Amino acid sequence: MSKIQSQLVKSSTNIKMLITGFEPFGGEKVNPSEKIVKKIARENFNGIDLYSLLLPVSYQESIKRLDEFYNSNEIDITIHIGQAGGTTAITIERLGVNVMDSPNPDNDDITKDDENIVEKARDAYMTRIDVKRLVEWLNKKKIPTVLSYTAGQYICNEVYYYSLHHSEKHKNPKYVLFVHLPFLPEQVAEKAPKNKNIASMSLMLEYKAIRMIVANVRNYLSK
Repeated sequence: MSKIQSQLVKSSTNIKMLITGFEPFGGEKVNPSEKIVKKIARENFNGIDLYSLLLPVSYQESIKRLDEFYNSNEIDITIHIGQAGGTTAITIERLGVNVMDSPNPDNDDITKDDENIVEKARDAYMTRIDVKRLVEWLNKKKIPTVLSYTAGQYICNEVYYYSLHHSEKHKNPKYVLFVHLPFLPEQVAEKAPKNKNIASMSLMLEYKAIRMIVANVRNYLSK
């Protein structure tokens, strides 16, 4: 099991929150989600006991490590973050679907072709966080944010679906959210001269968005 990056002193009144990011993949040297998780794990949040995990971009190992974590910890809210290169805004995902189907290999050089994440389980789960209101709030705070109904069929979706399934079956975590981040400017610059019209967002703005979500997501929980 990978090391927990941060575990604050627990109290009976605090909520327990897990935030996860991913290692670089697809030939990239960095992953904005990794940078942000490492940075945010060093912060203190009022009323939150914050845990963090860096997940491998591996179909097998990512959910294995999540399962190990959930077996050892009771979590109120899990926030997964990942990279979605080419997007123009912070992207809040509403659905996790029970399929792995991508020609892109993971970091173990494994591809998946129309396979279930969990056998004999629901086709999809929808987060019980009010993502429409969350998106509206972030945009009002000058954070460009969009709502998405597909997290893809790669490992980001696999992790999201797995946590939503675990929530449904075991109430641990109680709530789950996935947030996709655009490329960082440095990632787009490295693609020159083939970087025309590739969107990016500064690490500072991405971090601000995730920090705001962590601190305020409790206001958007559905009953």
